[in-house]
Amino acid sequence: MKETSCGSDHHTYNTMINIYGEQGWIDEVAGVLTELKECGLGPDLCSYNTLIKAYGIAGMVEDAVYLLKEMRENGVEPDKITYINLIAALRKNDEYLEAVKWSLWMKQMGL
Repeated sequence: MKETSCGSDHHTYNTMINIYGEQGWIDEVAGVLTELKECGLGPDLCSYNTLIKAYGIAGMVEDAVYLLKEMRENGVEPDKITYINLIAALRKNDEYLEAVKWSLWMKQMGL
């Protein structure tokens, strides 16, 4: 995508993250994320949700949890999809107690 000289928008980058993430190609996901940041866009809510899902597929649950913290620090408020993706990542990687913890957090937040 670099040939386009940052002519892409969030939708294009998020689509690429999703495609690579569903295949478990985390290096390619990281490359798209780097490109997104270099273009000055930075991740949006959809980007973070898709990244959390991709990290879960790749078995990188610690990174998925970190992304939740990062998005808050960057002023992006997690939504129901964020927590659903995080809980799915935790369950997929046998982190059941953490999944329950986040499920209870969702309930407490009214999501």
